Amino acid sequence: MKPCFCLAPALMFLLVFNISTVHASWSEPAKIISGKSGSGAGQFGMRSEGGYSVLPSIEAITAEKHVIVSDPVNRKQMVFSGEGKLIMEQKWDAAKGNEGKVIAPLSQKDREAIIVRSMKITANTYQVTAVFADKNAVLDSEQDFKIAVRDVHGFVYGIATDSIVRFDKNGKTTDTLSLPRAHEELIEVSGSAPRGVYIEYGEPVIAPNGDVYLGKISEAAYSILRWTWQ
Repeated sequence: MKPCFCLAPALMFLLVFNISTVHASWSEPAKIISGKSGSGAGQFGMRSEGGYSVLPSIEAITAEKHVIVSDPVNRKQMVFSGEGKLIMEQKWDAAKGNEGKVIAPLSQKDREAIIVRSMKITANTYQVTAVFADKNAVLDSEQDFKIAVRDVHGFVYGIATDSIVRFDKNGKTTDTLSLPRAHEELIEVSGSAPRGVYIEYGEPVIAPNGDVYLGKISEAAYSILRWTWQ
């Protein structure tokens, strides 16, 4: 009897793997954290003067999906769970020598490119070299960017002005996420006509698993949006 090799399981695995790879992308944005402007627990400080603003910002996303927010106006850091629940607040206490940041997300440092250099090689293509502490990544991109981060799996993300470009381990683009831009929104006001509110956004942050987090700021509230890689 001739030996029989069954290739069906292997072929099925490759088919499923290829389909899942092709269709992987970011989800629609979900608002996971939201708080009013103020100085109380769970509130965010915001101050504007002379055309300059001091606003909260996302400092880091941990491997546990905890979101660390820096609030310089209230001189504190806030830690939220991945579901948006406030876990803790830590005040900056200059009297005790805890001036500035009290939670140092050192795990972020090896994911950030130290140097990013780009060279335009055709009318619509850039060759970008992202220099990390342990190795370089050469990326083929249709967009120019000066900031690059990698996730724990080694995929690289280029942070451009209004978008995030995701690259595979061979430096090829796998997806591009367009980020929202500053704009004016109409909001309902009880007892009066709707009025326009200016909305702006902070700097995007790439989580260790490749999700994208972005702060959304209005005059009365601060919230954080998340795009999940799936």
